[in-house]
Amino acid sequence: MLMTTNVSIPGIHCAACAALIQDVSQDFPDIQSVNVDLEKKTVAITHNDAFVLASWSAAIEELDPKYTVKTLA
Repeated sequence: MLMTTNVSIPGIHCAACAALIQDVSQDFPDIQSVNVDLEKKTVAITHNDAFVLASWSAAIEELDPKYTVKTLA
């Protein structure tokens, strides 16, 4: 079953940020798609039940000190 998790990453600001996040997300086989909204500074992650948000968040936050992943309700 697929579901979507929405997070905020206030530090993202350009197309290179979006590309970097999408590239790292490819290392997570449980993710089907990643949609980065630079204007809202949000990321929508479509994934299966086995996806571990904490692992993905840690990988993203390691990319840049400005990247802080915050789960949206």
